[in-house]
Amino acid sequence: MSSAPTGTAAARTAAAGPDPERTAGWRAAAARYLPVAVPAVTMAVLAVWGLPRQNAMGNDEIVTLYASKLGLGQLARMVFGHTDIFHALYYLFMHFWVVLGTSPTVIRIPSAIAAVAAVALAAHTGRRLSGSGWTGLFAGLIMALTPSTSFYAQTARSYTMVTLCVLASTLALVRALEAEAAGQDRARIIRRWLAYAVLIALAGYLNELALAVLAGHAVTVLLARPARRALVDWAAAGAAGAALVLPVVIISILQRSAASWITRPHLHDLGVLFHDSFGATTLVSVFLLACAVIAVLPAGRPAWWSGGGISLPSVAAPLLLIPAGVVFGESLVGKALYADRYVIYCEAGAALLAGAGLDRIGQLLGRLLGGTAGRRALASISLVTGAVVCLGVLLLQLGPQHRARTPLTRQFDYGTPARYVGARAQPGDGVLFFNDFYRKIRLGYPRDFRNITDFSMAVSPAKSATLNGFDKPFAVVRPLMLSYRRIWVVGRAPSAQVANPAIRGEGELLISRYTLVAERKFRGMVVTLWLRH
Repeated sequence: MSSAPTGTAAARTAAAGPDPERTAGWRAAAARYLPVAVPAVTMAVLAVWGLPRQNAMGNDEIVTLYASKLGLGQLARMVFGHTDIFHALYYLFMHFWVVLGTSPTVIRIPSAIAAVAAVALAAHTGRRLSGSGWTGLFAGLIMALTPSTSFYAQTARSYTMVTLCVLASTLALVRALEAEAAGQDRARIIRRWLAYAVLIALAGYLNELALAVLAGHAVTVLLARPARRALVDWAAAGAAGAALVLPVVIISILQRSAASWITRPHLHDLGVLFHDSFGATTLVSVFLLACAVIAVLPAGRPAWWSGGGISLPSVAAPLLLIPAGVVFGESLVGKALYADRYVIYCEAGAALLAGAGLDRIGQLLGRLLGGTAGRRALASISLVTGAVVCLGVLLLQLGPQHRARTPLTRQFDYGTPARYVGARAQPGDGVLFFNDFYRKIRLGYPRDFRNITDFSMAVSPAKSATLNGFDKPFAVVRPLMLSYRRIWVVGRAPSAQVANPAIRGEGELLISRYTLVAERKFRGMVVTLWLRH
């Protein structure tokens, strides 16, 4: 071991300053890792913020929890025989995950992890496609700061996992096309196409509508103008990945009720998708759209859409527009399948384009303000520009970010009404669900209903391998109702005007033979308590 320099040697060392090689090493490491690490850490902080969400679960999260707690045989009966085959892989994964716990916070953690990984991958992809660390950094931050990303990061469903798989398959596509163009070893090229096929299949098994990304990838491939062999290889790999998902697609077609709730999309749905992709507030979304437009403007001749090869716009623009357009268009003319969350992965394309546009704006400002300044000064101006914009994106969307962490942003809040009933229920109370859709509240919060009898249920969800079970006919329910002094009604308020004859009969009996003693409205449902005369 050498000793520390002393005397004149020490003075010379101090005068020499930092070791240039060490400084260059730190700069290289920072340039390599920070554009990915900063957005990932930002997303991790946003994903953890408010993750418990007051212990409230929405409809889909309760289904996730219930399906995950089923035995493998019961789970197979449900997804293959009745509903939700397109979530089967996700439920299988969650079946093993809930060993760690079944609280709302625990079951959301996989979605949060997938969101962090997706943001990191978006940053890496942006840097790789553009050659600019700033583009990668800004793209990752924009994606992380978009409230819809946080919304699905804190939802116990597969949507962030789908986004991660779609981004990974897109990167695999880029790597395979680059390998083909470079004339690399054939075995390496085949391995890259195999990875692409596997990722396409994985995304399809998490949600079959992720296969629409193949249409976006087709546009990217055509814009790249590859050799005929590369075109054939892509077609074979994409077809193989899609073919692996065919069993799920066929079974889901047979399970007509699984998508029966979806209605044909309207212009309003395009507005929702626009804000999902570019931001929750009008100011932020319009500005980031402008950044995306700047990113697709040609930087020289030939333009990116006519010059061939791979570029950030040729990858990101089709990813943003084509899959959502395909599903939206199909839902207008065929079976309605469009829901914004099913194509939420398209927001990655928006983030990539907005990040590239923001980087271009920073470079332009650097040239205008910096004049003949050196490259480091120009980079500093670009960094400051991007930092100011990202900070503004965060501050202008703090309201939507906060709302995304409240039960009111979900279509249904089962947690608050469950606690309301649990705190006021008495042994011997009965409960009716108007209609059986709302029976899920017992699946998600069984302890709050431990003193209450679901006397109208003929077959439980577990025995019927369904989500709602089956009810008894009103002729059987009527005498049972009259044997209860107090009856809770969850879902809709009793009325003689409803179309369902059984629910109408139960409502008429409550109105005529019972007195309404309590009524509370919650997100997506009403809870009432009735006392027999």
